[in-house]
Amino acid sequence: MNQGIKDLVISILPSLSDETLAHLLEVLEELGVENKEDLMLVEEKDIEKYLRPIQCRKLLAAFKNEGLPLIQLNLEAVPSPSSSQSPLGSTCSPSSHSSCTESFAPHLGRPWHVDFRVNWERMPSSLQKCLVNQARPLPVDRKNIVQAVVDQILEQDPNPSRATCHTIVRGIIREFPKCFADIGKTGDIIGDGCQSLLQQIKTRVEYKNRNNTLARRRRERRASSGAGTMARGPVDQYGCVRWAPKDLPSGETETTLDEMKMRLHRMFSEDGFDGAERAEPLMEKTYILQRRYLNQVPAPTIDMVIEEWPFLSSRRCLYSHFKLLTDVSIISKLREAIHSKGSTIVKFCQGLSRYPGIAEVLAKYDVEVSDKAMCVLQLLRTYFKEPQDAIVLEADPSATAADVQRMTRLPSTPRLIVQGDMIKPAAWLLSIEGQVVMGPHADFITGIASLFSSYYCLNLQYPEESTCTLEFIQRCFLGINPDTGSKSKKKQGGINQQVCSLLRKLVDFEWMAT
Repeated sequence: MNQGIKDLVISILPSLSDETLAHLLEVLEELGVENKEDLMLVEEKDIEKYLRPIQCRKLLAAFKNEGLPLIQLNLEAVPSPSSSQSPLGSTCSPSSHSSCTESFAPHLGRPWHVDFRVNWERMPSSLQKCLVNQARPLPVDRKNIVQAVVDQILEQDPNPSRATCHTIVRGIIREFPKCFADIGKTGDIIGDGCQSLLQQIKTRVEYKNRNNTLARRRRERRASSGAGTMARGPVDQYGCVRWAPKDLPSGETETTLDEMKMRLHRMFSEDGFDGAERAEPLMEKTYILQRRYLNQVPAPTIDMVIEEWPFLSSRRCLYSHFKLLTDVSIISKLREAIHSKGSTIVKFCQGLSRYPGIAEVLAKYDVEVSDKAMCVLQLLRTYFKEPQDAIVLEADPSATAADVQRMTRLPSTPRLIVQGDMIKPAAWLLSIEGQVVMGPHADFITGIASLFSSYYCLNLQYPEESTCTLEFIQRCFLGINPDTGSKSKKKQGGINQQVCSLLRKLVDFEWMAT
């Protein structure tokens, strides 16, 4: 496969796993793709098996745009301050940028926002200096930039849609990725790199129109579905790549898969969870049967799931199922995230000593003996002002699973049950639908992985009281960044505003830290 094609795919979908990328390139080669021009002939049905729907559309849109990616976040390609090219725009010099921007005229038949260019010379000289040096502006400067950009946008449209604002933001990110993109120092991109700036601009637009009833956009109300027509919503497939597979594994039939399922039951009755390692290959083979069962309407209870697929309550097989469902290796991802991003979160929160509850969590944290993952989880919960028991419950260190279930009134939504001190836990258990289904185990990162995996594998919505923390883990730690839909009961669509705001602050903190 042409190296240029591989680089192009990576630039469009940088979060693809190596395995998915390899499969995708093999498919393109089998289709007869030999150069970038051939990519324009690829159709969604050709690649939908390997990518999520939004990924497919994003890739095809880029292919049809003469092979150029929708958003280019290649920092190496950004001109340095010493470059002869003006950093304030590729089409206008600084001296002529104002007149060039103010007099832009969209091409006939094209929406105005496609040709929109920000007039950077309206900005104060200190802000222009940030752009020239490709430096991230301070929060107060960024706020001023957002206000100025929105003022220019409103000159064209009194209340632009989110899609219109997204197009404009993408143009800004292309021009100044180091200044505005949601990309950390290590190169990890959050979503499409535009979400935090998009959120700020759209929020400012809504603020400016708060008293303008003529400019408000009204959405048509959807007709409510009648009784007996229950259907699963986007929350079930949100962020999944193989939510409801249709093709049986190569060389297998319904009969052979049913035989494997019977073998799994025998293995569990003989070895219990000690047989999870031997069961994992069979669980992967029978994944299609598991998804059929889990995707039923109404959904099976956790008792029914454990009875039908007992190894799903083992850590090993649960993580394997999550990997097939989302294409994310959750344990390795979480360990890496807690090691790198966890340290950034702790340092960031050390500057929030007056923030309610943050100082108390940090006062208990001892780098030498405390559990870093637990500290990070508690800091996130506190920052988002979520209840103490929203994700984690405390239990006596000597209590067994049966003791915990008998002595504690467990909630229906998944909870981690920590034995011992919150910051220095001795072990953890996992409860779902009021009963303990896993544990006790020692490694707390596997506890977070088990908690999070259960929401995806069992098609569960994030509970309202812990939505922000769970979505933060999803987006920042695991890199699951769907463009549409939500796993929250409040189906706001897109990224949660509180999560987006914290992600932006952490990115700024990383870049500005000395």
